[in-house]
Amino acid sequence: MPVFRTHPTRPLPLTTPRRRACAVAGTMLAAPAVTSACAPGAAAPQQATSSAISTSVPTDKVSLTIAHFESGGGGTAIDKLISAYEQKHPNVTIKAAYTSFNDYGKSIKLSMSSDSAPDIAEVGQAYTMQGPLVKAGLLRPLDAYAKAYGWDTRFQTGLLNQSRFQPDGKSFGAGNLYGLALGGNMVGIYYNKKAIAQLGITVPFKDVADFNAALAKVKGAGQVPIELGNSEQWPGNHVLSSLIAQYAPLDQQVAWVYGKKGASFASAGVIQATTTMSTWARNGYFDPAANGTSNDDAVARFAKGTGAFFISGNWTLASIEEKMGKNAGFTPVPPVTAGAPARATGATTSPFGISSKSKHADVAANFIDFMTRPEAAQTLSAGGYAPVAPGAATAAASPLQQDFNAAWSKVLTDDGLCLYLDWATTSMGDTLFPGVQELLGDKTTPDKLVTAVQADWVKAHG
Repeated sequence: MPVFRTHPTRPLPLTTPRRRACAVAGTMLAAPAVTSACAPGAAAPQQATSSAISTSVPTDKVSLTIAHFESGGGGTAIDKLISAYEQKHPNVTIKAAYTSFNDYGKSIKLSMSSDSAPDIAEVGQAYTMQGPLVKAGLLRPLDAYAKAYGWDTRFQTGLLNQSRFQPDGKSFGAGNLYGLALGGNMVGIYYNKKAIAQLGITVPFKDVADFNAALAKVKGAGQVPIELGNSEQWPGNHVLSSLIAQYAPLDQQVAWVYGKKGASFASAGVIQATTTMSTWARNGYFDPAANGTSNDDAVARFAKGTGAFFISGNWTLASIEEKMGKNAGFTPVPPVTAGAPARATGATTSPFGISSKSKHADVAANFIDFMTRPEAAQTLSAGGYAPVAPGAATAAASPLQQDFNAAWSKVLTDDGLCLYLDWATTSMGDTLFPGVQELLGDKTTPDKLVTAVQADWVKAHG
C-alpha cells in the first residue's frame, strides 16, 4: 500500500488504495512492525481540555505508544525519528504499533476506546476516521499546542484546516485542531523526456491551452498522449480533480469538500473541467485500454514508452523513477490563465493526533513537534514524504524528486491545495469513481456526472 494515506473517506475498512503517499511505497521494503491488541473500553471520555500544557519534557521515565499504518519508506522514517528522539531524551521510550492500512481502518476506533489506547495515533482526515474519533471524544484538541509550538505559523492555514473538526464530528475544515501531518502529496504530470523532446514539446506548460496543444501533437504523431490505468476507478478521478483545480475557484472547491452550506459541484468551472476531460477521451488522448488497465500496470506501460504523459501523484514517484531513471520528469498541471496562482489536487498525509486518554499528552505533543520540525525534513523526504514546511531542506532529493518538490513548494506558497473530491461524503467515492470511468468510456455525459455527484453531496449535507 502507498505510504501517503491521506484521505480515508469511504466506509470502513478504508478501501481506496491511493494515491497518498509521501511519495511512494511501491518499491520500498516494509518497515519493522509491531501490532497492538485492542479491547473494548468504557464509554468514551469527554474531550480533554488543553488550557494547562507544557512544552518541556520531564526527566522521569515516560513510555509512549504511536499507532500508524505507514509501511515502506514512511514507516522507516517514523522509526528513525523515534530513535533520534529517544537519543535526545533517553528517559522517553516510544513504541511503534504498526497495523496494515485495511486492518487499521477497521480497528482504530476500538483501539482508541480501549483502556490501553495509544498515546499518539494516525487519525486520517474527513468523515470516515477522524470524524467518529472526534465525536466520541477520543482525541485531544491540539490548539494550545499549535500556539505554543508555532504550528499555526509554521504551516499554511489550508494545511491545518484539513485536520480541523467541529467537536460534534459533523463537519470539518474549521473548529478545533486534532492532528498534524508529517508530509503531503499532490497530483501532477509525469512526462517521458525523450518522447516529448522528439516532438519539440517543452515544459512547464504555460496554461491549459499549451498542454492541450501538446496532447494534440502527440496524438498527431500516432502516439498515446496520456497513459492511464483506471480499472480500480480512482485513478481517473485524479485527472478530473486536477482539471477542476484549474477551472473552478479554490474557495468554492474547498467549501464543497468541507460540506459548507450552499456549496455546489454544479458550478461553471466544474462543468468546464468535466467537459474538458470528456473531450480528451473522445479525442483519443487517453490510452484506449485505460478502463481495463490497473494503475500499477499503467505505471509499467508508461515506463516502457506508452504515453508521453502520466497524470498521478507522488505516491508513484519512486516506482516511475526506478523504472525510467533520468528519462522521467514531473511538471505541474498548468492553470487556465498563464501566471495564475498554483493550484493542484493534493493534501497532507494522514495526520497524527493525541488520545484524550493519554497520561503524557505534553510529551506526545513534543514528539509530534519533533517529527514535523524542519530538521526532520531530510529523514521524511528520504521516506517519501513531501515537505509541508516551506523551505525544508531536501538536499539529497533525486532529480525527479526535485521536480516534484519545486512544484509542491509553489503550491504550498500559494496555499493552493484543492483537496480530494471523495472527502466530501462517506459515499462519494462510490458515486464519483465509477462515474468518471463511465465518462472515459463515453457512457455518461459531463452534466449527468456532475448531477449525480451533487445529489450524493446533498444527501449527506442537505
